[in-house]
Amino acid sequence: MSYFLLPNLESNPPLAPARVSFAWALLACSLVLLWQFLTVHYNRSGNWTALFCTGQNQPVPPELAAQTYRFPGTNGYDGQMYRYVAHDPFLQKGFAQYLDSPVLRYRRILVPALAFLLAGGRQPWIDASYVVVVAAFTWLGSYWLSRYAVALGFHPAWALAFLLVPATLVSMDRMTVDGALAALTAGVAYFSVTRSSVRLFVVLVLACLTRETGGLLVAGCCLFELAARHFTRALLWSTSCLPALGWYLFLNGHLHVVTAAAGVPRWVYRRLGPGILGRLFHPLPYPFPRAVELLAQSLDVMALTGIVLAAMAAILLLRVRPPSTSTLAAVCFVALAAVLTSPHFWDHCYNFARVFSPLLLLIIIEAMAWQPRRSWCWLAVVPTVLVDSRVALELGSQVLVILRGLMS
Repeated sequence: MSYFLLPNLESNPPLAPARVSFAWALLACSLVLLWQFLTVHYNRSGNWTALFCTGQNQPVPPELAAQTYRFPGTNGYDGQMYRYVAHDPFLQKGFAQYLDSPVLRYRRILVPALAFLLAGGRQPWIDASYVVVVAAFTWLGSYWLSRYAVALGFHPAWALAFLLVPATLVSMDRMTVDGALAALTAGVAYFSVTRSSVRLFVVLVLACLTRETGGLLVAGCCLFELAARHFTRALLWSTSCLPALGWYLFLNGHLHVVTAAAGVPRWVYRRLGPGILGRLFHPLPYPFPRAVELLAQSLDVMALTGIVLAAMAAILLLRVRPPSTSTLAAVCFVALAAVLTSPHFWDHCYNFARVFSPLLLLIIIEAMAWQPRRSWCWLAVVPTVLVDSRVALELGSQVLVILRGLMS
């Protein structure tokens, strides 16, 4: 059993060289940086720390307070927390006290640690290096998706499809770590199709250090090997979680965790409930004029429908195609969606869109590899577009200000 059923590449045109994919990925990365420059210039008074979405209602470390752009009357968003981790990745400056959930934030160490290392530990450079790291993962995800597409006989411009992944857009807007996990998801697909075991193992290690849901990519690899009765290889893939587990143990000792639930995300609910279907049929009310509220609720329903369609597509692909690491990992994300019954997790599109971006990307990846229905692979993009419609509404006000500024 192979990781994927590959097309007959000998009957296809010569594969585009890596430099072509490099160029397309560079274009994708440049578009993200261009957006950030424009929104910072026209929306945030030129202060790049605005990308971290720091809320006025949250305390800020004194060393960072003077240069921090703060959004009035809000609690901000997750990017502000990862910024503090990047400034103090080894728990030496006491920044953990400013985090909403220190254990949870520090577990997602990869992006903050890379920002710290890129800046050489120099505090004035860390914010800028964090932006560079997020952009670099956009390039990596676009490049790996392009190379994967080329390996299956598609155009290398598929690199630009990575910009449609909700986690890419949310990370671009609020400096979260989920864009990095989406990029590593593309890496898992690419190194699976090229059978690059060492590189695949490294990507899995990095995925687990990015956030906890990276373990579902490891689960997909392990399940594939178990289905093929390759027990030794399954054990090998499972060891890719060990560096993350070692880091978790370090945090438990240094952050004085006293309960087993101390590092459990708030959105992991402990009681049965309607979950995504409950929010799908009962959209969240908004304190807006009725027309605007109706638009927001309609787009909420579209975004939630996109996740449901992605889950159905993952199950369908598992039934009609031989098992692969991509489909099995996608089904693991479907299982996660089924148990997320928190009444609040499905409220905001930025929450579920970025967590389930690997699912959206995996069904696109797997649809591209489905040889009898290659011309249908564009249908696999529909769930992502539905989710992006709601993300676009969040970005809409920034777009209007940018357009007004460019035309003035």
